[in-house]
Amino acid sequence: MREEINQRLEDLHNVLAYCSELQSFGKIYVFKVNERICINQERGSLLSQINSDNFPHEVRTYVIPASIEAKVKFTLEKIQATSWGGFNQEQFFKNDK
Repeated sequence: MREEINQRLEDLHNVLAYCSELQSFGKIYVFKVNERICINQERGSLLSQINSDNFPHEVRTYVIPASIEAKVKFTLEKIQATSWGGFNQEQFFKNDK
């Protein structure tokens, strides 16, 4: 379960970073501001799920809406197709083990 959460965190981080990089080059953004907020809400939810210091009532279970999930999956496919660098789990969780 934890490995799945870590992979999801990596994926969500990468789609946001990819979107930001496109914008920095003057290209059209992938996610609108409200969509980015939803993605970050899910990231926060996932982090609360793997934080062993949280009490059960503090764990959040937010999941992004299906329309945004479709854009996330499409963006992940674009990232893989273009071999965009991105980040991996080892960079995020190297001090966690």
